[in-house]
Amino acid sequence: MKKWMLAAGMAALLAGCSGEEEAQNPDTAEAGYENTNDAVGHGIADDTVADDAAEDDTVGFTMGEDGMPVAAEVPKDERDALLDAYDAYIQAFNDEDLDAFMDVLAENPEGFDREEDKQLLIDTFEQFETTYTPSDVTVVKYEEDRAEVFAVIDVDMVDAEADTNLSQTGRQVVVFAKEDGDWKVTSLHFIGNQ
Repeated sequence: MKKWMLAAGMAALLAGCSGEEEAQNPDTAEAGYENTNDAVGHGIADDTVADDAAEDDTVGFTMGEDGMPVAAEVPKDERDALLDAYDAYIQAFNDEDLDAFMDVLAENPEGFDREEDKQLLIDTFEQFETTYTPSDVTVVKYEEDRAEVFAVIDVDMVDAEADTNLSQTGRQVVVFAKEDGDWKVTSLHFIGNQ
């Protein structure tokens, strides 16, 4: 049981490292999410922000009437670069490629500690077969050197040694910062379904 509690914590961590999640629409987050600012907990706060907060550091997304996230206006080349960076983040994790994963992270991330997360990744790759399966990937906020990518993400963790698995689906916002012309992950925010 202790191992699965660790796995659940790692699933939340690896699905999204964050301090807080702030939604621009009160219907985007449900009450009751835990909020922690460490490299293991990675919870969500149920705060809201005004729609005019476009150029601040809050993270969030707005859902359209169709239940899908509202896409930001993004130049095509930047949109393509952001989605390529997001794909690289997902692929590196699914391939358990530690070097590639660390390469997609910002040198000075806002939402996590690189070295703590590196060690947690090593431990996770050794103990579990974990797969991220994203859908509804959308750039929801864009500024010249900071952007946010939303996705619904399925996280599947298998502990082959114990012959058990854990699955969770949630909404994720990956915040990217531009470093030397490349988009790098600077924080991640995950809202798990209850």
